[in-house]
Formats: sequence, C-alpha cells, structure tokens
Amino acid sequence: MTRETYEAQTAARKAALREKLLQLLPTGEIYKTLEIGCGHGHFLVRYAQTHAERFCLGIDLISQRLAAAERKAQRAGLTHCLFLKARAEELLECLPMGFLWNEILVFYPDPWPKKRHHKHRLLQEKFLSQLAQCVVPNARLHFETDDGDYFEAVCDCVAQHPNWEQTDEHLYTVDTLFAEKTGRNGKHAVFACVRNGEQTAKDTTEQVCV
Repeated sequence: MTRETYEAQTAARKAALREKLLQLLPTGEIYKTLEIGCGHGHFLVRYAQTHAERFCLGIDLISQRLAAAERKAQRAGLTHCLFLKARAEELLECLPMGFLWNEILVFYPDPWPKKRHHKHRLLQEKFLSQLAQCVVPNARLHFETDDGDYFEAVCDCVAQHPNWEQTDEHLYTVDTLFAEKTGRNGKHAVFACVRNGEQTAKDTTEQVCV
C-alpha cells in the first residue's frame, strides 16, 4: 500500500466516523461514559443497567465482539448503551466540537509485554494529553490491568504528566470476562481524575491531570 493510499483510506475512515458520531452521540447535559476496548460488552451492559440516566458508548476493533455486545444491550432493552468500531485516538479526534466525556473506562487492554512493542500501548503521554481535551473537569479515568509492568508504567506516566493526578478512589469492581478469567480482579488498578487547569486548544475544556 502506498502512502497516498493509506492517507486516503485514513481520511475516509475518519470522515465516516465523524458522521456516525453526529448520529449516535447525545446533545445536552447528560453524563457520558466511554469504555475503550469494551470487548463483548460484559461490563458496560451491566453498568448501563445500573446507570439508566447515563449515555454509554463502548468501542472496540473486533467486529465479532461488538456484535455480541450489541446483542446483550438489545436483549436488556438498553437504548442508552451503544457500541461502535473505532480506534480510541480517532474517536477522540472525531468528536463533535464541545462534546466532553465524564468518565473513561479502560479495562485490561493489551499490555504489549515485549519491550519493543511498548510503543503500541494505549495509555501513554500523548494519548493522555489528547484525552485531557475531551473530558469535563473532574472527569474520571479508571484503568485496570493484570500486567504488573504495564501498571507501573501507567503510574509513572500519570505521575509525570502535567494534566492528570492519581486518586485513591476505587469506583468499580471490574467483572469483565477477562478479569474473571485471570482471577485477579483489582490486583492492579489505577484511577485518575481531571484537575482544573488552563483551557485546551480544542474547546473550553480545562486541562487534565492523571
């Protein structure tokens, strides 16, 4: 694939995503939760059943998982819980102007354990800076992993990031299928809240701190 072809495909994918988000996302003052890497929707569907007043969106890259998640939500009659195939960075980039999340959930993402693959990990400085532009003040980021090295790397990144600060809150017991499989629910968990700061370049959101 040539560079020109790749760039054209990427631009087309982002344009389609922007249109899709305009159709799916709610307007007005409503609590909004995003789960990145939602898998089969095991956690988010239960979450949405508990929080009927919140808009919930789960994203993943595997179509089969998303189809299973959608079936769960439909069987439960959850019209406020939706699922979408999208990359996390592209989703944030393509959000409508002024749309801000209240809560971000990242449970058991791929830890990319080999050192040469660490660059592929999601929660790194660049992504946290991008995320800071897309959340409300005092938003919550809940991250959990069973990989000790990844956990320490995220903690270090959070500690050094100017926009995020770690909190001692334990908001949820993670009961995803993967968490249950590992048998180590909550062994490694890091939480973060947005701190008030300067306005971002994207909109009037205040900067974050992990």
